[in-house]
Amino acid sequence: MTTNEPPQNPQQPYPQDGYPQGGYPQQPYPGQPYGGQYPPQTPPAKKRKKWPWILGGIILLFVAMFGGCMALIGGAANEIDKEINREIAVTYRVTGTGSGSITWTDKDFNMAQETDASLPWEKQVTISGFGKTASLSVTNSSDDGATSTCEIIVDGQVKYTQTAKGAYASAHCSGSVG
Repeated sequence: MTTNEPPQNPQQPYPQDGYPQGGYPQQPYPGQPYGGQYPPQTPPAKKRKKWPWILGGIILLFVAMFGGCMALIGGAANEIDKEINREIAVTYRVTGTGSGSITWTDKDFNMAQETDASLPWEKQVTISGFGKTASLSVTNSSDDGATSTCEIIVDGQVKYTQTAKGAYASAHCSGSVG
């Protein structure tokens, strides 16, 4: 029996479907697992998010500003405390003739008065507090020829002085001594 059918040979002498003999594509280089095809693409690397860094920077800026403000406020409060507790020795002096009524301030702006004090008169006080202000007033007696001079002395130097002449005339000295 003779038929005109081609022989059943698994290896065809002619290429089929564009592949060379053997039915499989050849690898262009040894060691390449995928032959002439491109290797599978790996997904692109994840980009790092920027917003946590920006938020962290803003928070750090606020913390630094807050810390700086607290340092400034703390330093200022410390200086104010030192100034309030600092004490200054002040001498009040009244000179003149006759007698007079004398009023002065001492520590913490407390007022004191001595009436019909004979002149000359002098008093040592200590001034403290935030506004170190000294005040001294003298009012002459009823004598027509009475004169009086008030002086505020700090560290041996006269800081303020004023003179009054005549009956019931007043001299007033006041100002900062700190």
